[in-house]
Amino acid sequence: MKKMYGLISILIISALGYSNSALSDPTSLGIGAGWSNSPYKSYSANYYPIPHIDFDNGSFFIDDLSAGFYAYNHDNQSLSIGARYLSNEFKPHDSNNHQLKRLDSRHSTLLAEIEYSIDTNWGSFSSSIGTDVLNESNSLLVNADYSLPIVQGNLIIVPTIGINWANNKHNDYYYGISHKESSRSGLRYFNADDSFTPYLEIGAQYALTDHIATFGGVHIDKLTGDAADSPMVSNSTITSIYMGVSYKF
Repeated sequence: MKKMYGLISILIISALGYSNSALSDPTSLGIGAGWSNSPYKSYSANYYPIPHIDFDNGSFFIDDLSAGFYAYNHDNQSLSIGARYLSNEFKPHDSNNHQLKRLDSRHSTLLAEIEYSIDTNWGSFSSSIGTDVLNESNSLLVNADYSLPIVQGNLIIVPTIGINWANNKHNDYYYGISHKESSRSGLRYFNADDSFTPYLEIGAQYALTDHIATFGGVHIDKLTGDAADSPMVSNSTITSIYMGVSYKF
């Protein structure tokens, strides 16, 4: 079961996370909007468009901001190889904190990803591993999640719980402070280690007609470890809200 990855502004993480594919029709297009707060100090909340593309012919898929092919796809299990846009970024001018304004920018990147998923009578399980292929962050990210779709007539509700692990290079890029940045900004030098980020999402879709549906949800990430302890961070709980409309062909 492929999952929607929306544009959570800093995390990845993903990016409105990972659980909207259970809400999607096999081939559909749509558009939506989202809002997300930021973990960074005095950083502007992020409003963003959400493009929705869902195409899957059993061999190749496009799932919003990810695309790839199936190495194995049979019955209730699949193994896919693909690429995903990671929207994490930090722009100094978006912070009202005078110290953070003197830090370097952190950029979004592209992940090469392998994902395994299985659908059962008790819900859907998936796990993935992805690595930065643009040499922006040298990130290595591992994700595991469980979702349980609930169908009530035209309404589908999908609660999801999951956890991400990020390596020290990912965290040091997005949350660390180099010696040069420390001298320039007055913030203490900080070399971030790896950490876990548990998350919760509740997504929903309501079919208005045979072709048109609305979707929306809430995604909450909880930074832990060095990601939460960074001098750049003042808020370890990141909340994202999104909604939109899709058309099934």
